[in-house]
Amino acid sequence: METPLQTAARLLGALEEMIGHEEMYLQTGNFEKVAETRERTAPLVRSLVELSAQPGVGEFRPRVALLVGCSAAHSLVLMEKMQEVRDEIRRSDRALHHASRLAPAYVKSSEGPPRRFLATG
Repeated sequence: METPLQTAARLLGALEEMIGHEEMYLQTGNFEKVAETRERTAPLVRSLVELSAQPGVGEFRPRVALLVGCSAAHSLVLMEKMQEVRDEIRRSDRALHHASRLAPAYVKSSEGPPRRFLATG
């Protein structure tokens, strides 16, 4: 049976590995994997928080602080990327709106040529 200190060390090691994967996924632009990794880290973080009151677990504070800093930096990258995507969606929506307003000018009428070009008399 593991002691709380051993459990905390094991969980912290797993969390460090997962945050390393998260960074790799960020660098390669695999944002779906980043989200999956973040979901998988939540139970580890909860367990570490529960163990934090146990004797000796406080010695991991510097490692935890480093991980918190990495995670915060990753969050900033994700927020910036989300803003870029929102901006791109806005630009696409504007272009679609503009194109839909111009489209009628380029649609051929099924009624034949415009009346102003018909010879009369």
